[in-house]
Amino acid sequence: MTEGAISAELLVRGAAVGVFVLTAIRIGGGGPTPARVSGAVFTLAAAAHTLTQLPAAWNAMGPAAAAAWVLSVAGAGLFWAFALELFGDNRRLALARFLPAVVLLAIAIVARVYDGAARPLWLVHNLIGAVLMLHVLAVIWTGRRDDLVEARRRLRRPLLGVAAIYTLILAAVQIGELYLGSASSLSFLAAVSLLALSLGSGLVFLRDDPQLLGGRSSAPARRVGARDEPLRQRLMQALDEEEVWREEGLTIGALASRLGAAEHHLRRLINEDLGYRNFAAFLNERRIAAAQVALADPEKSRVAISTVAYDVGFRSLAPFNRAFREITGKTPSDWRRMAR
Repeated sequence: MTEGAISAELLVRGAAVGVFVLTAIRIGGGGPTPARVSGAVFTLAAAAHTLTQLPAAWNAMGPAAAAAWVLSVAGAGLFWAFALELFGDNRRLALARFLPAVVLLAIAIVARVYDGAARPLWLVHNLIGAVLMLHVLAVIWTGRRDDLVEARRRLRRPLLGVAAIYTLILAAVQIGELYLGSASSLSFLAAVSLLALSLGSGLVFLRDDPQLLGGRSSAPARRVGARDEPLRQRLMQALDEEEVWREEGLTIGALASRLGAAEHHLRRLINEDLGYRNFAAFLNERRIAAAQVALADPEKSRVAISTVAYDVGFRSLAPFNRAFREITGKTPSDWRRMAR
């Protein structure tokens, strides 16, 4: 690269780093929610990755280069953790979600120590990162229907596109470095895409929307207004008397049709008026409550837990176990044992 090209790329990357750091400060300043903690760490990793991809910037960092390198090589795992927290509405920050980041860091350290194994190890590192990205894309895409947070629903498609494009560019750069010795022609393109990613994330997260990330500024569910009261009553009847939540695969669109309401109206009612961020979580609260009663019933002590799961509307045992533990803090077996 010419000196002018290096200067231009350094300027672009510097702008991206500045926006990423500001975003990290903004995200992390709203309270220790799972999405905020993982989001702040990831955006710092994105800033570090932006710098470490340019030798001129890397050499100018001095002692801070080691910390930046650690964050950079773990970046794919940190993005995975952030995406799962952002779109998963988890109540607690599970340290296990950072395990992929730790694995990526361990592989990178071994690759740095043992030069003879560096190429295959970095290839494995890149493949793991690609798999994590594919899983993130799947999570973003499959969860779009159940998402009740309008700001987050609008974020899904742009995030899918930007993440996919940058992943392709980064893969081309890193594979070129591994097997061709250089990919400098793509380096500036990667820098521009990082700047676009930083600006996009800044526009979304610098506003610090509590609906997206939660925290001390989160507003409670508002009181149902007179305009929404008829729909709320029909919804409660469907839940309490008809027990529609027992229907396997019930979607919010199907429920809206059943209630004779527009889907966007029902989404707003459940999210803003009743305080739920996810339609599956809204249904699961009823399902798990019914499962708790069934598991504590002495007359049903011989009924298989899988049968209870199917009866309350779950398609399989694994999602039932996850939801039960998330809501009660115990496994279904433990709950039944304690009830006895």
